[in-house]
Amino acid sequence: MKEKYNLKVLLILMSLVTFSCVQDDPCSKSDTIVSSDALSAEDAAKCDDGGGDNPDDGTDPLDPIDPAPIPIPDPTPIPVPSETDLNSLNKPWSREDTTIVIDAYQGNSIDWDKMATDTKVAGVIHRSSIGMRVDTKYKSRKKIALDRGYLWGAYHLGRRGDTIKQADLFLSLVQDEPDTLMILDLEDTNSGNFMSITEAITFMDYIYEKTGKIPTVYANHSTTKILNERVKSHPLFQQSKLWYARFKSKVTDYPSGVWPNYFLWQFSSEINCSKTGSCLYNVPGTRFDMDVNIFNGPQSDLRLKWNND
Repeated sequence: MKEKYNLKVLLILMSLVTFSCVQDDPCSKSDTIVSSDALSAEDAAKCDDGGGDNPDDGTDPLDPIDPAPIPIPDPTPIPVPSETDLNSLNKPWSREDTTIVIDAYQGNSIDWDKMATDTKVAGVIHRSSIGMRVDTKYKSRKKIALDRGYLWGAYHLGRRGDTIKQADLFLSLVQDEPDTLMILDLEDTNSGNFMSITEAITFMDYIYEKTGKIPTVYANHSTTKILNERVKSHPLFQQSKLWYARFKSKVTDYPSGVWPNYFLWQFSSEINCSKTGSCLYNVPGTRFDMDVNIFNGPQSDLRLKWNND
């Protein structure tokens, strides 16, 4: 009788220990132990695979009692040519050895004389077209920028449908000019309003077929992560440059993959700047709604890389 009593006590103690261990894990997926509503905002962020930075505390992120994950081989692995330059993601515009590029569309104003007083500004990228519509300021501003010695780029904002027609319109505007940087602007690729990933592949393939050139790809953080999965084996995307959009002063979770480093980083716009003077970087002669980009290097390096190769 005494042995049965001791066994019963032992089983109760074991169940209490198990319950305590599980409940101490704020990221537990078992809603029978702890619900997501009980998590603090900080713990919820830590549980989110896509949020925040993981501290380098020397611990192994895998629980040693869990079985090792089964590796899934990539049928077409691509080598990473270099590691991400973390220094380039921490206010690079504050350094003297970096270069500023603005990008505009017909709704932005530019005082060219005032902008010329900022010697860090070396280039202008302008919207050439959106869907099947031409930007009304593209041609006139192109002449002004080139006459003043600025590097010139053209971006096409891709819309859903008529991909080949959009590519032909874009080519009619850039006119196969070797000094014009060609860019495909990809916004929300899951939206029905903007160009999808499949259409973007068609666009890139068509431009290359017609010109032998590879456009730079513009993408925000979430779209870059999607591209890392969807086009990691596509040769044109592998050779393209990334124009990365992220409106903050420091990026700690850059989505390295197809592009270990950005070519240009769009860090300031009306999204994070409500009035002139409050922006992360203020270009003379422009308002707060002007998009501002950084190249992590001097103007001489930017000029060497300003191409569609």
